[in-house]
Amino acid sequence: MSFVSEQPKQYAGQESFFGGSPPLDVSVGYIVVLGFGAAFSLFTTALVYMEKCFSGEAVMTSEKFNTAGRTVKTGLTASVIVSQWTWAATLLQFSNVAWQYGVSGPF
Repeated sequence: MSFVSEQPKQYAGQESFFGGSPPLDVSVGYIVVLGFGAAFSLFTTALVYMEKCFSGEAVMTSEKFNTAGRTVKTGLTASVIVSQWTWAATLLQFSNVAWQYGVSGPF
């Protein structure tokens, strides 16, 4: 079984749809990544500070963080286990199909 790409003739032999030059400068990528990272970290810090001020519960230990304060029920734990098993099986099958049909096979 072979897969044939239906590429328009105007793009035949080209390596890029942008004529070989990137549409944005590399510095724009760094600004976006670092800017969003800084914005999200400041937003999270503000939320934690507001929770500390309004709820009055400022003590957070690593045990409470890792166990969600021991409030996770059996159903959620079971669904997490099933989703992890499904994800592992999906990745293995994806690898098999990619090996058999090529990179575009699983898509």
